[in-house]
Amino acid sequence: MDRKIRSVLMVSQTFFPVLGGAEKQAFELSKALVKKGLKVAVITRRTGGLPARETLEGVDIERFSTFGSGAVDSVVFMIKVFFYMLARRAEYEVAHVHLASSHAVAAVLAGRLTGKKIVIKLGRGRGLDELTLSQRTMAGRLKLKFFSLSGPEILVLSREAFAWLENSPEFQGLKPRLFRNGVDTGRYTPPLYQEKIAAKAAVGLENDTVFLAVGRLVPEKRMRELVELWAEVLAGGGTQPRIRLIIVGSGPEEKILKDAVRKLDLGQSVVLAGPKGDLLPYYRAADVFILPSLTEGMSNSMLEAMACGVAIMAGRVDGARDVISEGESGFLFDPLNSGEIKECLRRYAADPGLALRMGEKARATVVAGYSMARVADEILEIYGQK
Repeated sequence: MDRKIRSVLMVSQTFFPVLGGAEKQAFELSKALVKKGLKVAVITRRTGGLPARETLEGVDIERFSTFGSGAVDSVVFMIKVFFYMLARRAEYEVAHVHLASSHAVAAVLAGRLTGKKIVIKLGRGRGLDELTLSQRTMAGRLKLKFFSLSGPEILVLSREAFAWLENSPEFQGLKPRLFRNGVDTGRYTPPLYQEKIAAKAAVGLENDTVFLAVGRLVPEKRMRELVELWAEVLAGGGTQPRIRLIIVGSGPEEKILKDAVRKLDLGQSVVLAGPKGDLLPYYRAADVFILPSLTEGMSNSMLEAMACGVAIMAGRVDGARDVISEGESGFLFDPLNSGEIKECLRRYAADPGLALRMGEKARATVVAGYSMARVADEILEIYGQK
C-alpha cells in the first residue's frame, strides 16, 4: 500500500548553485516536489562562501561547514549528516540521497535507526559510477557490503546499469530500480524560425548549422577527440552550408582543447565557450547536440537540448541508448569508432532539414516520457512504497 508522502530530505555532497549535472537534477526535482505540495529540505556541504542556510524557490537548504580535504572532509560530512538525520527525524518521512558516496553510508545507517525509507540515486554511467569505483578500495568494498546488508533502494538511470546490478552476485541485497532524469518542458521549448536565427546571433554566430557539446572537459567526455574528428570532416570538404561547433564547459582538458583548436586551425569553426550557468541560449541556437562520452547515466544536457527541439548524436552507451530512437530523434555511434562519428557529422551537415525533423521527434520523446512533472510523480510513488 502506498503512503502519501508530505516531506522529503535531500542529502547531497554539493547542491545548487554549484554547477554539475547531479546538483542541477537534484534542485529541479526538489522544486517540482515543492510545487506538488511537499516540504523539501536539503542538507549539503558548504562551499564557495555560500550561506549556511537559505530558501530557494521553496526549497530549504542547510549547508554544513567542514574542514580539511579528502577523507577528513568526507568523514566530517558523514558525521554531521548522521546526527542531523537522527535529531530531525520528525521533520522528514523519506531521505533521498544523491550519489552513493560516503555520505550515503551515514544516511542508510540513520535510516536503519529511525525506520525511515532511504533512496539512493546513482550518478554517471556504468564503469564510472560510485559502486564500480568503490570496488577498487577496501573502504569502498566495506561500504558495498554494508549497502548489501542494509538493502537501500538504488535508483539507476539506464537499463544496462539496472541489469548489471540485478544480475551481479556482489550486489545481492541491493534493490535496484530503473528511474529517469527529468526536464522542465515548459522552460525548455523549441524556438520559432526567427527566434532560432536571433538565438544564433546572440551567441555570436550567423545562421550556420550549429553543433553543440556540453560537459566537463575530462578524458571520458572525449571532447578532444571530437575536435580532432571535426577537423577531419572539414578537411574532407562537402560540409556546406557552413557548420560550427560550440563546446560549453570547463575542466582539466581545457588547455589541451585550446591547443588543439589552435594547432588544427579551427578558430573560425570551433567555439570554446567555457562554463555557463544558463545553457538555454545555447540550446536555442543549436541544431544538433553531440554527446561523445564513453559513459553517461542520463545526460541532463541531452534531455534539455531535446526539449528545445535539437537533434541528437550520442554514444551508444547507458542512458542515451534508452532515450534516443535510432534514425528518428537522432543517431547513435560507438564512441571509440571515429568513422561512425564522422558519418553522423556529415549526414547532419549535408542535410540541415534532417536536424529539424529529428529535433521535432526529440521534443516529442521528452514531453512524453521525461517531463519533470512526470518524473516527480514517479518518485512520489517510489517514496510511498513500503
